[in-house]
Formats: sequence, structure tokens, C-alpha cells
Amino acid sequence: MKRRRLLQAGIALPLARWAGAWAQTPERNLTAAERKEAPGVAASLPLLAAPRRALVIGNSSYSFGPLKNPANDARAIGEELRRSGFEVTTGLDLPRKEMLAAIRAYAEALTTAKAVGVFYFAGHGVQLAWRNYLLPTDAQIARVEDIEARCVDVNAVIEGIAKAANPMNVVILDACRENPFAGVRLDQKGLSQLDAPPATLLAYATAPGNLASDGEGANGLYTEQLLKELKVPEARIEDVFKRVRLTVRRRSNGQQIPWESTSLEEDFWFLPPKDQLRLAQEQAARIRKARDAAERERLLQAERERRERLEADREEAMAKAYEAELALWEKVAGAKQPGPIEDYLRRYPSGNFAELAQLALDALLARQGEKPIRIASSQGNPFTQGTARADLGFKVGDSYSYVELDRQTRREKRSFTHRVTEVTETEVIVNRGSLVLDRFGSTVKAPNGRRFSQRQELPLEYAVGRRWRSRYSGTNPDGSRFNTVMDFRIARREKITVPAGTFDCFVVEGNGYSLSEIRNQISLTRWMAPEKARRPIASDEVHIHRGRAGPPRPADVRLPVGKVLLSQRTELASFSQS
Repeated sequence: MKRRRLLQAGIALPLARWAGAWAQTPERNLTAAERKEAPGVAASLPLLAAPRRALVIGNSSYSFGPLKNPANDARAIGEELRRSGFEVTTGLDLPRKEMLAAIRAYAEALTTAKAVGVFYFAGHGVQLAWRNYLLPTDAQIARVEDIEARCVDVNAVIEGIAKAANPMNVVILDACRENPFAGVRLDQKGLSQLDAPPATLLAYATAPGNLASDGEGANGLYTEQLLKELKVPEARIEDVFKRVRLTVRRRSNGQQIPWESTSLEEDFWFLPPKDQLRLAQEQAARIRKARDAAERERLLQAERERRERLEADREEAMAKAYEAELALWEKVAGAKQPGPIEDYLRRYPSGNFAELAQLALDALLARQGEKPIRIASSQGNPFTQGTARADLGFKVGDSYSYVELDRQTRREKRSFTHRVTEVTETEVIVNRGSLVLDRFGSTVKAPNGRRFSQRQELPLEYAVGRRWRSRYSGTNPDGSRFNTVMDFRIARREKITVPAGTFDCFVVEGNGYSLSEIRNQISLTRWMAPEKARRPIASDEVHIHRGRAGPPRPADVRLPVGKVLLSQRTELASFSQS
């Protein structure tokens, strides 16, 4: 029986019309690629109303290193994606020529339909010279030099998909197995780290430079959990993968930890909320009927304004949801066993305390003897800006001196030094208590007496593209209270020079507002070099008055809307730490 099958929506798809092979371009650096704007009506559709296309490949029947589960994994993933509205092409046990043809046809379909795309591969994968390769079933590798010519270059696949200029892409690689080539030595295990191009989520079954389990049951460990999470209604895509990561980590005792790189800027659901789907479909129908580009643009502007109104209407509901989340977090924060923390993370994988919860879970699992794998070093890798873990090892005697500047004039306003005088399990005491930080370095008590509830302004893991939200409350010295909502992202990595020297930094950007009697818009930018310093290298902070939260009062004319209340820059002048 012929084992190689290509199925589209459950029907055999002829290969004849897929003439030609995929053009692989190994010299291209994906991180430098620019994403074209998607033209046409289809590109203007709301994301949830866009067509959905998927290519799912599972290679099990290798003549070398056969695998048990990839074909099963591909069948199951294909069926699950089909249930969530994707038009699915499934390829099983494909040789190289057919893999390349399938990938080319998939990219062409994305280009034509301007569809949301999912590419999934299960099977053998290897890395060579920082490039990742997927193995077709007919790959005959006698020496390292054969890999480029006889395998499928992941970098070229992703670049080809990106050229489709479609709204969004998901690339899932369950391909981090043992080296299957007897007698061919590879310098690195698993797959190499690769940054997701724009509007893409890239997911690996395990961290770069590590190996994934083929599984003991009908599916691999990673895909088994992914199948479960894809069935969860109204789960945002990033929450799906965060829950998968947590479960796989626990099931493998830290020996397999899935990894993602994301550049997504919009939320996406495999099974979206019904009200949002209905509104998106209604808007899409109106856009399709639009007679010209100007009318489509008017409709799109109306859609943007509608979203803003919905976001404002959601504020009250979000406040109530935050109180419920805060109550759960306060209940489990001091847990001595992993279970309560895991329960919080499964319920709120992108929650307001998720970074704090992850830190607590890491500590609890370490006490139980877990020795988790780590991402392999990416030094010298041209296809990633790298990752880093926050250094939370504050020590008594750590000292950080700063100069504070006016952002507009660059004139020095003051200088100050923060010296760590005590470290507890949960707090870092600075200057004998005039300043109190949490273990991430966020302020709990400011020198002016202002106090803050727990918050997460900095992440545990640094990688370009990461996003998170922080909602917290505070008390001013006069007893008045305020609430703050901030959305953060790691925007880029760049070198910055300050009085303390030149540092290679992750740039953390935050935007949001603080709400008491008045509403202040807040913009924060922090330059962090976690491998060099535990505190920020530099930071910019801007507060702008946006009006009263309640009815206006006569005195409010003294504070015009748009007035800049604070605009300062702080730079590290010198530091010493253990």
C-alpha cells in the first residue's frame, strides 16, 4: 500500500498541478525581512472573519530512525484544525519533492485567499550552522554537507509563507528528536533558535537545543497536550501555548519545555467568543460589499472606533475580573506546594501575576529536585536577537547610581544611589527601607511614601515580541488611592550608551493609564541588560493628563487636557553587584 498521501479537506489532492520545487534561499536572514502590506479586500477583513488555511505534515516512516507518532499527530491536528474552521491539507510520510510542492501550494493559497495560516510539522528535524531543517522520508544523509541539499530549510519555508502577506501565521514544529543519522555527527541537538517574523507565532515542541519525546501513547507528548488545549473554547492563542508548556514541563519533570517566539499584535482564537465572531463576520460582510477603497477605509475606521468603544465598555468587567484574579492570587501566592500555583497559571496563563507565579513555581519545583532544561546559547546566531533570563539574585551591598535628566532639555535634575541593605524571600530593601522592591525590581514602596500592590512590570524571560499586562493599585502619601493598567511588550534589542558604559539591552515598552480622580496616560520605556545588571540601564517615563475620571469641576481648568505632568529620563552612572 502506498504510504505517501496528500489529503485536502479529507479528499486526495493531485500533485500534478504543484509542478516545480520550493526555492530555498539559505543566505537570507529572516530577522531582517520586511513584511509587505496585504492588498485587497480580503486583507481588510477583521482577523476572526478571515479565511483559514492549514498545511499539516507528519513523517513517521523513515528508512532511518522511524518514529511512532508523527503521522498520528498530523492526522489528529488536521482534524482539530478542521473543526475550528480551517481548510486543511494533510501530508503523510512525504519525500522531499512532495514536501516542497505542498509547501509551495500552501503559500500560494495564503497569498490568494489572504488567509490566517497554520503550518504544522511532526517528524525528524535537525540544525546545522544555525539553520533548521525538516527531514523528508527519503533523506539519505551520508555526510553533514548532504543536509542542505536533501532536507527542507525551515528558514526558507517561513520566509516563503511571509511573502504571502496574509494577516497572520502560526508555525508549529514538533521536530526536535534525536539525531537519526548513524555516523553523521551534528554539533547541536534539536532545533536552533529563530525569531518569528512579523505577524507570526513560531512554536517548538521543546526549547532550542533540546530534544522532544515521541510519546508513549497515540501522540507525542507535545502534540497530545496541544490537541487538548485547541479544544478549549475562547482560549487566546498565546494562552493555548502557555498551558501546553506548563503541562509538558510537569509531565516531563522539566526535561521538555516547549518554546515560542511571537510577533503577534492582535488576539486570535481557534474557537473565538461568539459575540466577537458575529461582529467580525458582520463587519466583513459590509467590507465585501463596499464599492471602492474609500468606502472600505471608512468602514475600517468605524470598526476601529467600535473596538475602542467596546474596550471602554469592557473596563468595568475587567475591573471585576481583576478582583477575582487578585483574590485567587493572594490565596495561592504563599503556597508551599506547586499545585495551587499551577492551578492559577492554568486559569490565568497571561494573568496580571503570571510572571510572579512562574517565579514561585520555579522555586517550588527546584526544591523538589527539578532540573529543567535551558535554551541553548544563541551567541553567533544571525537569525535571533536571543533570549535571557532575569537575574533576580539581589545581594546585600549591590549598588546602583543614577542620574536623572529632563527628557526635553537633557539637563541633569538630580543624582542618587540605591544600595541594597537587606534581601528577604519576597522583597529587596534599599537604603534601609526608604525604597522597597519586589524580587523583580518593581517598586513596592517609593521614597516619597507611595505604595504599590504586587505588579509585573518586568518579565522572568526576555525575548523580543513578548507581551504581558499588569494591573495594580496604589496609595499616595495623603491616603488617596489609584489604579493603574499597563500593557507591556519587549519591542527590540539594541545597544545603548550611558555614563556606566555601553550595554546590549532588551527594550521594554509599556503603555497604559493611571486612574484616580483624574486619568493620566503613562508611557514607560526601560532598557534592560539582564545578563549584566539586575536594575535598569536606562528608563524613560512620561505622564500626560487626559482629564477627570468623573464630572469636571471648576478647578480642572488649571490642568488642561494634554498637559505633560512628568517627562524624565534616568540613566545608570555606575554600579557594583555580587
